[in-house]
Amino acid sequence: MNTFTARVELHSANPNDYNNLYTEMQKESFIAAGEKAETGNVEFKSKDKLSIRDVIDAVVRAASKTGKKFSFTVMRDKNLDKLESRMRYHLQH
Repeated sequence: MNTFTARVELHSANPNDYNNLYTEMQKESFIAAGEKAETGNVEFKSKDKLSIRDVIDAVVRAASKTGKKFSFTVMRDKNLDKLESRMRYHLQH
């Protein structure tokens, strides 16, 4: 299963706008990655989306509902367990 990280920043926003963002992102099945912030970039994780396009669409829907301009970045997380297993295999052989 793919895991994605989304970082969102609301422009000219106040703490209440960020509370709304957290609520809307949760409705889109994102969870906060770390402590809640009231300014700047906030990070969310998603495990249930199939593609990066699904994640992008969900972020846009959620951030748009705050009524603020926003910017965001979405990344697909690498599965470190698989990478570590491959590295161990190559080191042992």
